[in-house]
Amino acid sequence: MTRTGWVSRSMRSIGQGHHPGMVFRKDFYLGVSSSIMDVANLSFRAFSLATEDPDRVERALRFVSGAEEIKRSTSSGYHGNPIIIMEAKITDSKGIKAVFRSLGRQELERFLDTLDRRLDEDSFFFFRLDKQEAYLGNMRSGDGDDIIAVRAKVKSYPQNRENALASMEKFLRSEIERISRLEADEK
Repeated sequence: MTRTGWVSRSMRSIGQGHHPGMVFRKDFYLGVSSSIMDVANLSFRAFSLATEDPDRVERALRFVSGAEEIKRSTSSGYHGNPIIIMEAKITDSKGIKAVFRSLGRQELERFLDTLDRRLDEDSFFFFRLDKQEAYLGNMRSGDGDDIIAVRAKVKSYPQNRENALASMEKFLRSEIERISRLEADEK
């Protein structure tokens, strides 16, 4: 699969509309087991354009990733405008599960429905988060260019796309089931 940067081109064809009410749930982080994970790490990337406040973009990136370290690099656009590239990575299972759980059951079900288009040949699973919503403290999927790109490295043995698809499907179903139980307990 051809990729632009590390966001696959197929991601641009996946409808990623907004889902009202999908906000980050800090309580999903509590009680997360540290059992063997199907996702090895999550990498986050956001761009701060010349018209944006880099501190706000960093705040949004910190919110969605929970990462303490944000790496910055600089580049320039077609017309020479400065672009700051911000990246974060998390590898702990609790943090990874918290990110997926904070997206909510509906979003994870949508990920299941589009799993084949989101997973590349190198076992990377892609999704996008709305950068403006993240700055406001909401975890929502995003579309277009004003996003935080997320790349999940899926573990499978032996490492191949077919096994990675099965592994990611199992992981998503497990998280959907957990969220459903939490929602039922709240009623």
